[in-house]
Amino acid sequence: MKSNSTHHIHQTTRAALITSVALALLLPAGLAGASSSTATSAATFVSSTTSSAQTTATTDKADPTKVKITKEEAIAKVKELFPALKEATASSVELGSSTSYPPLPNQMAWTIQWQYRVGNSTYGFSSTVDANNGDLINTYISMPLQENASYYPPELSQAQALKKVEAFIVKAVPSIKSSDLQLDETSLYNINNAALFGPVQYNFIYKLLKNGIPSAAEGLQVTIDGSGNVLQFYKMTNGFNYPAAKPTMTQAEADKKFTDSFEVALYYIPIYKNGMMNNWIMGWRPVEQALYSVDAVTGKRIDNEGADSTSPMTYADVPQSKKVFRLRSTSTELSAEEAAKLVEQVAFIPAGRKLLSKSLSDDYQTPGRKIWRLTWSEGNNFYGGTAQSTAEVDALTGQILTFQAEQLNYPEVTKAQAAPTGGKKITQAEAKLKSLELVNLLYDKASSELKLVQYGGDWNVVPGGTGYRYQFIRYYKGIPVSDGNVNITLDLYGRLQDYSIYRNTGLEKIAQVPADATVTKQEALAIYKSQYKMQLQYTQIGGFTMNNTYATPSVKLTYTPVLMDSGKSLEVLDAVTGKWVSYYPIIALQGTPITATDLKGHWAEKELSELVKYNVLTPEADGKVNPEQEITVGDWLTMIAKATTPNYTSYYNGNERKAVAGVNLENPYYEAVNFAAEHGWISKDVVLQTESKLTREQLAVQLTSFLKYNKISAFMDKDATVSQFSDNASIINKGAVAVAVKLGLLQADNGKFNPQQIVTKALAASVIMKLVELQGKTDQTIGQ
Repeated sequence: MKSNSTHHIHQTTRAALITSVALALLLPAGLAGASSSTATSAATFVSSTTSSAQTTATTDKADPTKVKITKEEAIAKVKELFPALKEATASSVELGSSTSYPPLPNQMAWTIQWQYRVGNSTYGFSSTVDANNGDLINTYISMPLQENASYYPPELSQAQALKKVEAFIVKAVPSIKSSDLQLDETSLYNINNAALFGPVQYNFIYKLLKNGIPSAAEGLQVTIDGSGNVLQFYKMTNGFNYPAAKPTMTQAEADKKFTDSFEVALYYIPIYKNGMMNNWIMGWRPVEQALYSVDAVTGKRIDNEGADSTSPMTYADVPQSKKVFRLRSTSTELSAEEAAKLVEQVAFIPAGRKLLSKSLSDDYQTPGRKIWRLTWSEGNNFYGGTAQSTAEVDALTGQILTFQAEQLNYPEVTKAQAAPTGGKKITQAEAKLKSLELVNLLYDKASSELKLVQYGGDWNVVPGGTGYRYQFIRYYKGIPVSDGNVNITLDLYGRLQDYSIYRNTGLEKIAQVPADATVTKQEALAIYKSQYKMQLQYTQIGGFTMNNTYATPSVKLTYTPVLMDSGKSLEVLDAVTGKWVSYYPIIALQGTPITATDLKGHWAEKELSELVKYNVLTPEADGKVNPEQEITVGDWLTMIAKATTPNYTSYYNGNERKAVAGVNLENPYYEAVNFAAEHGWISKDVVLQTESKLTREQLAVQLTSFLKYNKISAFMDKDATVSQFSDNASIINKGAVAVAVKLGLLQADNGKFNPQQIVTKALAASVIMKLVELQGKTDQTIGQ
């Protein structure tokens, strides 16, 4: 995955990716692809910012004569570890992987493709086993859920699941000593990322100790279900030689260096919702260099490429050139050839490559914005390692959004390009002038909106000395725009090799942000300093592509600033309100949960506690849940949506987002209402009063719809269960009440149903837990 080295978001992105590679899919491209400073979480070993092909210094050749573990032994081991695979078929087994590009780092590994048939359906997944030592490297099993099964309460508690996982690791990875594993309890996202309905799963992340010191570049992740079946295993290793665990810098010296050099700055920060930019805030956040690691041997601060980073970062104006780019004002879209010509006029496309692929489609961040995606190649094969150049061009404005002279910038694919006829190598000073000229030709109003980021030292020289790179950041009313970067890379002859902008949408909304900060810099500095600690660890340097240039990986012994609460990795301090704001909400990355303080002894303590544990209910800052607080219709829909699908706010069916059940997009309950309507819990045609208090009778109706018992409800309209209530005459939806009572979800009180009584959080929690326990006891699946 390519990185744009997105400014000011580096330091928090990697901590957001510690849970699994799949989590990166939840992030917008600028977040998921940002090349983070290694100064983040201590559990960053599962990071999609680093390609698996780039995490090792050397790649072993796949030589079948050198294996110590045969493919039969590898298959047998996986089947022994995963009983669910006993009925599966190993459809293909190969040494290394011919289907992965770039090549996997460990080619001396058996890649096993499994097929599992259920009726007429076939399920496929893969495993990888080290052919030298027999270590399981990875397996992800995705079996079909058992229809209408009981999942709660689980057979195993979290503590019991942990013991089973530890026993599994001993068998799966014989090369690792149990003493070299350290459970990262701050990364236990098993509850934060789990649904109350459906299979219970526990996820455990381990840091690998090297010389007794945690490595942020290696570790294990294991997922096990509530029945004790291991579903996922991932071992992240890098094959590096680790330096000795002998820091010359003391912990006290590292702490002092952090305190003395830590710096925050004010930025306009985009706030995302459902994967899309929603609005902006003005917030304080650490500057990029503040969270760089410190080399524990030299005592110098180093950037994510391992280079000395002691020089302060500054900004310089962008002078306007004679030739500047202006957005097209016509409503007629460019043709593919016209878009390609715009690229070819300013960028370097190696000789022999022709425009062989062109597609017009929506921008991933701005539906309705049409983007030409262009590929120049020497042959008709655009995949499997063919050298190619790519670009993205706004079909309406003509703005070039991205360009890569070499899309797959790996030694296996690329080759040195010939010098231009009559060309000569340019100096760094000349390259800077060239970058300023190009940014004017590529970016509208570059001189008034952008500033050149100056890192100092030799940062502008591409690692390996193959070219020059420059980074620009957008400014608005004297304040930098976080994620508003423009990146340019030139080769030694001044030819444009790489260009990218992080295309913020909704920039016009910045004008709505209050202009005056109420939180001072000193206050923000003190707040942020208290959030971090300096940790001695092994840190991977490099191993990623920045500005389309691969940085060679290595491991260093460092003191690294890490968040004491990893859940704050995607939060920022609002400079106006003084509150922490999640700028990209991900339920798996919530901070340390607040302990509930008002549940002890309550009649629904157990049920309420379970909903708090699963983040269906969140205590206030003072720890109060307020169990007797009355809830609204919108509150109920939110609770049941969270219980079934924790990330329901990310649900998007591909349709145009518009008002649902009379609830518009600005309504705070819109996401829950939209989710409920899509799943048939409510009708899209009704006019829902989300702010009205929820009555017991309304809850009965909601439960009937949730369970898909609407027809049974109509049939039971005259059921004797309801007629026995003394307040029967005041019940309108008698069938729904009958269903809820017969299933034990709601009960009478002294012979009354009390249909107009308002539902409290406690009652809602009790009902939800009864629904969870009802799984497997009805004729259809509940809540999944």
